Amino acid sequence: MEKKVGVILFAILFVSCVFVHGNQNSALAAMSGMQSHEHQGMQHEHTPAGEEVLAEIKTTPENITAGISTTVVFSIWDREGKPVEDLTVVHDRLVHVVITSQDFSVFAHIHPDDSGPITREMKKTARYPVRFTFPKAGRYIIGVDFAVKGQLFSRHFPVDVAGGPRMGSLTRDLSREKRFGDLDVTFATMPERVMAGKEVMLTYLFRKNGGPVTGLEPYLSAPMHLAIISGDLNDFIHTHGELPGMPGMAHGEHHMMMQMTVPEKFGPKIEVHVVFPRKGLYQIFGQVGYRGKVVLTSFMVEVE
Repeated sequence: MEKKVGVILFAILFVSCVFVHGNQNSALAAMSGMQSHEHQGMQHEHTPAGEEVLAEIKTTPENITAGISTTVVFSIWDREGKPVEDLTVVHDRLVHVVITSQDFSVFAHIHPDDSGPITREMKKTARYPVRFTFPKAGRYIIGVDFAVKGQLFSRHFPVDVAGGPRMGSLTRDLSREKRFGDLDVTFATMPERVMAGKEVMLTYLFRKNGGPVTGLEPYLSAPMHLAIISGDLNDFIHTHGELPGMPGMAHGEHHMMMQMTVPEKFGPKIEVHVVFPRKGLYQIFGQVGYRGKVVLTSFMVEVE
């Protein structure tokens, strides 16, 4: 029997994620802020009347082993159990998938159409596969973003990978200046102290050989893609950077990025507005284009 992890999604513009650690092969999760009851490793949420979308993942093989290619199939259903066929392209893709290890040494941002075009059968059945080889044993988070009729949904699922080598423990690193490839990046938060539930602006300043980099390029129709994951893997946020001078967007309005025009070249500064839901350590992965390649940045913040 294939491994199943289910999650109930509601039609709101931006959602935060809750998932249950358990030994069962399936779990249900819904928006934070709803009343919940736990029963036999599964969390159920009281849901309001209205549209619901169910997202589910299945892995083949069922038991994931490090070093062995795994197919992860995302299925998207409506409240009547029918496939949701009217997904909307967001940032050049129908489905965005982010995979990260608990020690944050592994990161991937992949899509079903990376290995071939989206087929009519995929759209008809609302089943979208991706292939990934998990390099280390341990716990991972799989985040998925998609849109239905222009409404954004973001969900994540925990998976455990057997075999070896085992991933290491989480390393605390709050450094604010790092080099990625041949780019020097300075990271900052405003305000400096980051508080849970309060909007904060993250800033990235890119330099090379001591001078500002003005040749940054869009990645998937955004100045920057970011995946923000809590150290316990309970929270996952996929958001996007903005350029100084762009119209400001309040928290929850990043769906507007679907319509924004990004210049072919920009820099050296990128801004990101985000609200961290809880206190604790968060890893922030960022992706930006430069000279035809994707530069991956990685910083950590502690939220009070």
